[in-house]
Amino acid sequence: MGRADPGAVRWTNKLDDLLLDEELDAVAFASTELAGGGRAHAALASDKHVLVQGPVAFTSAESDELVGLAERRGRRLLTHSPALLRPGVLRLHRLLDRGVLGDVYYVHASRAARREGDGPDVLWDLGIETVALVLDLLGDQPVEAVARGESYLGLDRPDVVVASLGFATGIRVYLHLSRLDGETAERLSIVGSEATAVLDASEQQRGLSLYPKRQAPGMFDELALDPGGHIRFSLPEDDSTRLGCARFLAAVRSPGDLQNARKASATIAVVEALGLSCAGNGAPETIAPGTELPDQNVIAFRS
Repeated sequence: MGRADPGAVRWTNKLDDLLLDEELDAVAFASTELAGGGRAHAALASDKHVLVQGPVAFTSAESDELVGLAERRGRRLLTHSPALLRPGVLRLHRLLDRGVLGDVYYVHASRAARREGDGPDVLWDLGIETVALVLDLLGDQPVEAVARGESYLGLDRPDVVVASLGFATGIRVYLHLSRLDGETAERLSIVGSEATAVLDASEQQRGLSLYPKRQAPGMFDELALDPGGHIRFSLPEDDSTRLGCARFLAAVRSPGDLQNARKASATIAVVEALGLSCAGNGAPETIAPGTELPDQNVIAFRS
């Protein structure tokens, strides 16, 4: 993103050409792999704003280092996860903000994808985006991680992981991740005192449904629901890429903090804690406090 003629497009296959261009304000990396190898670090050190699709780094230590560098250089560092900007997720955020679900009791998230042969680590491959989504929706960070895994293919890492995250509010998140299932599936349920929301991101069943509880006072009285009925929301087309780019441009053009990048670092730290618990055969791992989020982002408590 430069200040030269907006109609002119220049091409290069050398990162140094971008970093030495004083008219260039920002560099976007299409994956964590491309941002690695010191490239994101070099971009920030060259006073470029940086956008990374996916986690900003492969370890929380490296991510924290990038956040610190961005803060010292006065640059913006953002991570773009399309899953956080899907229409169903944005609608679910609005339901939570309005208190439609009531007090959140627990969250259940499952994700499965067929991976042939010696594929990537299931926690990193499937867990990182799932954890990021849960933390984004709850607006909070867990204090404890517990995970157990099974390796059915004889690899040195699990193919299936069952895990849970405990929060200081009493909310608990249950995770099920598998790289052996025959089909790709992604489903998240948030169970509250007044309603349960179910977000299905599977290719064949994309949508968001709301299941009100009959004892919920007043909120759904105007809806003629049959016993056990539910509300299924009509969602617009996925516009997550445009929204992610717009958010990055807005951050570059206006003063702001690095909360997005710090939350991304916290997500990596949670996945690392799950990995340690899994390696320890389910021993609980305490998660150190990370970024403090604004009070209005904490959506529910359970006594």
